[in-house]
Amino acid sequence: MAYDKNGKKLPKGIYFHKNGYYLGRFQFRGEKYEVYDKDLRMCRKKLEDMKYEIKHGLFTKKDNMTVDEWNNIWMKEYKELQIKEGSKEVYSRAYNLYIKRFIGKMPLQAVRGEHIQKIYNDLLRNGYSNSTIEIVETVLSGMFRTALKNKRISENPVALASPVFRKQQENKIKYMTKEEVELFLDYAKDSSIYPLIVTALYTGMRSGELRGLTWDNVDFEKRWITVDKSLLYLNNQYILGETKTPNSIRRIPMLEEVYNVLKKYKKEQLEKKMLLGEQWKTKKGFENLVFTSSTGYPMNRDRLKVEINRIAKKMREAGYDFPHVTPHMFRHTFATRCIESGMQPKVLQQLLGHSKLSQTMDLYVHIDDDFKVEEMKKIENMF
Repeated sequence: MAYDKNGKKLPKGIYFHKNGYYLGRFQFRGEKYEVYDKDLRMCRKKLEDMKYEIKHGLFTKKDNMTVDEWNNIWMKEYKELQIKEGSKEVYSRAYNLYIKRFIGKMPLQAVRGEHIQKIYNDLLRNGYSNSTIEIVETVLSGMFRTALKNKRISENPVALASPVFRKQQENKIKYMTKEEVELFLDYAKDSSIYPLIVTALYTGMRSGELRGLTWDNVDFEKRWITVDKSLLYLNNQYILGETKTPNSIRRIPMLEEVYNVLKKYKKEQLEKKMLLGEQWKTKKGFENLVFTSSTGYPMNRDRLKVEINRIAKKMREAGYDFPHVTPHMFRHTFATRCIESGMQPKVLQQLLGHSKLSQTMDLYVHIDDDFKVEEMKKIENMF
């Protein structure tokens, strides 16, 4: 039996410490648990609450694990074998760029809903796209949901926050009109990425698929382009990885414009290799890439963006009010032109490599006003 400083008997399991605190202690399934408080009644309540939580599987044992440490465990043990290399890069990038600086050093159990909300709000204030916010939400949800299942936290803070998205029309990726395509191609003719731009506009291939395309996938005789890999940059090195989804593996017919541009480009590339000799710095395993840097190295996606921006800037300096251009805009433009030309949506879905038709029609197809007018004329006589 324990006594307090005045010699009064204490309840079972509670002891008085010489530092002035009451100590509540009990053992469950071979493990010891303790609570402290200066007030006897509070100490007793804490002890009873802890007993209840432990016996009903609600208790989360406190530890000093940080969010950074848990993210490493979550990625290695729960995601590494489930997702593709490209997705790993996306998840790691989202965590390191948008999450780590806010809560990375915090104890996992100390994160509250307001901390998560601050991450979402910061992304919105700084102009990040809806897709970026969605990826950050996916990473946070996965991390903390798994932590809750493992009883490392007693409550999921992500469930207490709400991501804020931009109005869809503000965030919607624009496509180029026929006139804008013609103008852009005219200004891009002297660019080293002109063949890539033409291929992108006439096939709808993704940036990584274009930069990972190899000459053995270009069949000039049958006029097919086979898409079966994508160029990725992971852990400071390039790899030729899988396409985004299994549906992304596909064959795309070569239109005349693409055929002519690639035929000419292949000839020029071979001549350049011979001319540069040892200065043609082909990276091992990437010797057969179609689109490369000026010295044969795999093409960096940021370098591609820089060159596209250079072309657009040149047009604006010439007095044209031209929109901001991204590599993905070429894909949207291709999809829009296909539908306007009367292509069946199911065929377009396969050409783009989508698993769902709704994704093709809702996100990638944009109808301009001229096309609407022409379509309306078709039903004029019906009224």
